[in-house]
Amino acid sequence: MIPVERKYDESMEYPLDVFDKAWELGLVNSHIPEDCGGLGLHSLEGVIIGEEMAYGCTGMMTAIEANSLAQAPLIVAGNDALKKKYLGKMTEEPLQAAYCVTEPQAGSDVAGTKTHAKKVGDKWVLNGNKMWITNGGAPRVDWYFVMAKTDESANAGSAFTGFIVDANSPGITKGKKEINMGQRCSDTRAIFFEDVEIPDENRVGDVGFGFKVAMKAFDFTRPPVAAGAVGLSRRALDE
Repeated sequence: MIPVERKYDESMEYPLDVFDKAWELGLVNSHIPEDCGGLGLHSLEGVIIGEEMAYGCTGMMTAIEANSLAQAPLIVAGNDALKKKYLGKMTEEPLQAAYCVTEPQAGSDVAGTKTHAKKVGDKWVLNGNKMWITNGGAPRVDWYFVMAKTDESANAGSAFTGFIVDANSPGITKGKKEINMGQRCSDTRAIFFEDVEIPDENRVGDVGFGFKVAMKAFDFTRPPVAAGAVGLSRRALDE
């Protein structure tokens, strides 16, 4: 990572060769359960990996770790069939996934999410847009975890539902790559959903439990962010 950090920070190109090498070494998707083809590692191992990758480059670390963030809702709340389908494919080839929760008006205030999904027959129809989505336009992004409002009258704890949305679904548009102040090789952009159809089998957890699922995912994925800051600090002290 260190020999190519300047190249990728200046070009802002997604570090696909580094991602592929990390995937080969088992440093990507490390939390995927063994029955889905993964290593089944836990939080401690995750923060160790995150700290050491951030020592090399926090931009590349972010690009790689974004997969874990997208996968976390599936790990904590997905049924077996959904996990084996979408987590399993991540262990078979070096794909990317993205976590779509943040919106232009709802960053830390996740409860302010306006993207909505309506049940129509055995499918859900999704409309809205997400913002600052890491890996949103990564070269091999395969699917998104999306939190959407499914009950306009309910409180935040019961108003949202989580879904897995195939990235090639009709109605999805990717915005321009945002130019970050740092970590510039990490792909960050808006994602727009217009009448995107999602089969009910792609629902993550029960209807109305999306907010709880998203928060449990954050509990699992926030520690590596702090560990990344430690890795970067170590590098600064060393140099």
